[in-house]
Amino acid sequence: MSHIYYQPPDEAIQEDYGSDEGPANHGEGKDWDETELELCGAIRTNITSPCDLTGEVHPILSNWIPAPSTPSDDGPSDEVLIPELHQPLLLASRILEREALPWFSDFFIEDIFSPSYAGYLRPFVENDRQKDQDKTPLVIVRHHKARWATPAMRQYWCQLAAEKLRSEELTSRVRWSLDDSIVHTKRAYGYTPRYPHTPGEKHKIDLPDLIIEYDKLAKLRGEKGRTLTVLLMRPFARRLYDLRVMGGRGREEYCRTAFMAAVTMLHELAHVIYWQDFRAMNRRLYEPFYGGDLEMELGDSLIASIFGGWTPVLVNWTPGWHFNPTFQDGIAWCQCLNWDYHTKRPRYRAHYSIRVD
Repeated sequence: MSHIYYQPPDEAIQEDYGSDEGPANHGEGKDWDETELELCGAIRTNITSPCDLTGEVHPILSNWIPAPSTPSDDGPSDEVLIPELHQPLLLASRILEREALPWFSDFFIEDIFSPSYAGYLRPFVENDRQKDQDKTPLVIVRHHKARWATPAMRQYWCQLAAEKLRSEELTSRVRWSLDDSIVHTKRAYGYTPRYPHTPGEKHKIDLPDLIIEYDKLAKLRGEKGRTLTVLLMRPFARRLYDLRVMGGRGREEYCRTAFMAAVTMLHELAHVIYWQDFRAMNRRLYEPFYGGDLEMELGDSLIASIFGGWTPVLVNWTPGWHFNPTFQDGIAWCQCLNWDYHTKRPRYRAHYSIRVD
């Protein structure tokens, strides 16, 4: 397979670094080239798809809460926009049950918060103010990679994950909502607050003391874990709505937008599966590494495990893409590094790839 690689210009890297000193210069980055993107089939392919998936939306993806509308709101209400996500939801459901169960199973095979869990490769992280809730694993152990794991064991683990992900105990505590502000405030397609966010309310900052207070209230009510509201950026549903109204359903941009919406849901679900447990609490709100990953990012880890070590990203050579995300410019693939294939942890370098053949 041949690829086109992209590295962000060093000016952008220095800006993100937040210092005039910045990281060492690694050479001139390469901007996206529209002609190359077209030649390699990343944009303007004129390929269409019927977008006719059928079946059941997975229960853990099905609980959508519309934000309340106000007279000043522009465009369709959430009651109109949420149904536009039906195809992405069906796609995410299929990927979840056909490709993602091995990854999720590693959170269910053992109690990852048990002191005897093998993922504790260091002493517990302890804080004088909240010692009992500052005990989290450093690594999620990959059971499916173990030499002693037999095909029968792997099959059982996947079945266990499938049952857990469909259990009412978990699905009743996972809600979904469309949101306008995350694309600006978080520069993200989706976000999972670690407290029970109410759709339409102004975001609170995820701070340990705030989360702990909400946890105390939930425990007093007898709840088994955190109730989490996953936020998906509203432009996904709005763009699908606009394209359908304009007769563009099934065209290139529609398919890309639907695909990235599905990927974003799965990405956030990876965060949910960890943070829904009350014991997932440390003062810096770190997540564990998954297996041999080189970054503490469970969402990217899940998506990379599905797509052979790569995650899809937006192609856009216009500065400030996060204020007006659009998928008409194509999708590239960002490499997620892993100790299985790489020998050192990169700090300031990112490589992107688009499949050519």
